Amino acid sequence: MSAAADQPLTRIMALHALEYCERLFFLEEVEEIRFADQAVYDGRRLHEEMPEYIELTNFTLESPTLGIRGKVDCIRSVDGNWIPYEYKKGHAKKSSSRGIYEAWPSDEIQVAAYAMLLEEHFGQRIPEGKVYYASDHRTVSVPVDEQMRSRVRQAISRAEALRALTERPHITTNERLCARCSLAPVCLPEEERLLDSPKREVIRLFPEDREKLDLHVASHGAYIRRSGLSLVVEQRDGEKEVFPSE
Repeated sequence: MSAAADQPLTRIMALHALEYCERLFFLEEVEEIRFADQAVYDGRRLHEEMPEYIELTNFTLESPTLGIRGKVDCIRSVDGNWIPYEYKKGHAKKSSSRGIYEAWPSDEIQVAAYAMLLEEHFGQRIPEGKVYYASDHRTVSVPVDEQMRSRVRQAISRAEALRALTERPHITTNERLCARCSLAPVCLPEEERLLDSPKREVIRLFPEDREKLDLHVASHGAYIRRSGLSLVVEQRDGEKEVFPSE
């Protein structure tokens, strides 16, 4: 497979986004709307705070044959083989049926695509990649077999097809993805779901009754507790205020 002459090489990070949500891929890669939220900065800091015992090398590679490009973090095993190594802030996926930990599908696609880039660069087969999940302190192996390579190629082909669209893909049917997406304020998934289903119960982002007052406590060391239907703010010197007033 080779990329068409008029098609840009697909960033491997974009394949990660595509596996997560096609609409997210379209927003980032076609409309070029990108937003670095706290999770992105946490991920960058995680790379900077790697354990000292891990020797990491990176290569910036591209492959017109595969149609992808990316900056590959990798380690070298004791037998001299290169292994793509990806760091993630969150938890690994636990398989309920087998009781083992696995990489998430989007992470599998990402690290397998890195392996394919390294294979072409070094001219040697790379049978696995690894993903480290910081929240678990757990490293998960991703076999780069023919099935995984086929998944990567299909993702690259799908990315090229999405670039040819003139309208955004439909929102994902998995609503849980939207809650963690940094581009939800641009994508507006809840608004679009409401258009499709006018009787849908919309997720409320603010309290229903805005006639009530907000309480801001700025005193250092103040202690807040509830007493019945009231809030009691107690200062360090023992002075108390009750809201609403008794």
